[in-house]
Order: sequence, then C-alpha cells, then structure tokens
Amino acid sequence: MLLLPFLSAFILTFIATPPVAKFFFNRGVVGVDLHKEGKIKVPELGGISVFFATLVVLTYHYFIGAGELLFPILALIMIGTLGIIDHYTRLSAVQKISSFYVIGVFLTWGLGFKGVATILIIGFLFMAAVNFTNMLAGFNGLEIGTGAIASLGIAATAYLTGEIHSFIIASTMAGALLAFLYYNRFPASVFPGDVGTLIIGSALFSSILLGRLYIPGLLIFTPYIADAALKFSSAGVMSRETQKPTEVRDGKLYIPKDTNLSLARLFLRQKAMSEKEVVRRVWMVEAFFTALAVAYEVII
Repeated sequence: MLLLPFLSAFILTFIATPPVAKFFFNRGVVGVDLHKEGKIKVPELGGISVFFATLVVLTYHYFIGAGELLFPILALIMIGTLGIIDHYTRLSAVQKISSFYVIGVFLTWGLGFKGVATILIIGFLFMAAVNFTNMLAGFNGLEIGTGAIASLGIAATAYLTGEIHSFIIASTMAGALLAFLYYNRFPASVFPGDVGTLIIGSALFSSILLGRLYIPGLLIFTPYIADAALKFSSAGVMSRETQKPTEVRDGKLYIPKDTNLSLARLFLRQKAMSEKEVVRRVWMVEAFFTALAVAYEVII
C-alpha cells in the first residue's frame, strides 16, 4: 500500500508524542520558549517520538524485503542517538561535526559508492545536511514544518522516478513530522530537541542518496543552505547559546542589534511580525523550492 509508510509513522508519532512530552516535563527536561513574553517552559526531547516512529516503520519495511534500507536505518540510529547524548552532555562542535562526518562516510560506503574521494566528499555533504536541518530552527513549528514540506517533496520526486526505497524513507519522515507538528505548531506544547532536528537531515540525505535524486535534492535543500550561509556570513561559527534571541514586544518579533542573520530574520528585517507569520513565510520559501524540484522531475 503506497500510503502505508506515511500513515504508520503519522499514527505512531501522534500517539507517542503526548506521553513522551509528559515524561520529560515531569523530569524537568524542559526548554524556555524565548519567543513568548511569559517565557513559558516547554518539554524538550519530544522528537524521540519521531525518532521511534521512523525507526519502527523503516525497520518493518527492511524485514519485509527492503534490504536497501539497512544503512539509512543505521545512520538514523546513530544520528538520533547523538542528538540524545548531546542534550545531556553538550558535545563540542568538533565532536558533533566529526561524528556526523564519520556516519556520512559509513552511509556512503554502505550504499555502494565507489572511490575514496567520492565517499569522503559525500560524507562531508551528509554532515552539512544534518547540521543545516538542525540550524533552521528556533520558532514554533519552523524546523518541523519545513522538514515535513521537504520530506513530502523528496517523497514526490522519488515516486515520480520510481525510487521506491527513497519514497519509503521520505514518506515515513513526512508522516512522522506532520503528526509531531500538531503538537509543535504555535503555541508549541513540546520541542523536538536535537534528536528531532538532526534526524530530518539524516533521513532526507539518505533518501536523496539512495535514489540518486541529486538535482531535486539540491533544490529542496536550498532554503537550508541559504539559512546556513546567512548565519555563517553574518556571525561565523556559533552555538545556540551565543546567538541573541529575537526580541518579543506586544506579540511581535524584532531583531536585536548586532546579531546574526538567518532566513527567518530576513523577513523580520523588513518589518516586525508575529511568530506564526514569520514561520509561515519560511514554509512558503521551502514549498516554492519543493515545487520546483517536483516540476523538474515532471518536465524531464
């Protein structure tokens, strides 16, 4: 059944997220919603439900005959586990980047790519993709909604090209993210944590690599690349702790002085707007490039 991966992941995530959020909230694993004037505390690490649902669905398809999913599943397990470890131990930037790179090399080798240079380069791109989906974040529903749109785009292009295994990965992630978005959209009742944002990049890149969907993948990742480029060019390498949060006054968001840029902040430079509005605009950018990717596959 074509919709089985999507629906299974959606249902599992939708059911699992509330108890996961309650579990972490009761144990004090919370983050402060910086873009609410009341500085509300919200349970963190809710993305474990997305992680769990995606692994269950992909593992099921692996055991019923989709053997090509083995290395994407292993990469997802390692990336998700690192996301959980990072929450509790705060890995350094070097530790995270080097770990992502090694996992990317492992994934590339496992998918049958040949040549040392090719494997090393693709491993670097995997590391970048995982970082970029983690960086395009900070507002209720932003990273999850953007990831859902990107996943749907990869799923559509995989379907059009007959890449069934890529379709399974992308549609599974799309279903899980859309279910989680119900709880993470404004006003968010749960945050994904790094485990929820890092696995988006892992799943999307694995799907692109497995199906050789290079041009559609590049188009779909364009907003992520633009966001990272804006942050690097305006502030260099930085952590979330060193980034000045967007200011909130009377329900509107304002960019603080002498701070970094981002895709979302490009819109806020034009005028102050609500959190829901700025997130909606970033979603529209991602939807535009996703539509271009699908159109590319239809035309060729």
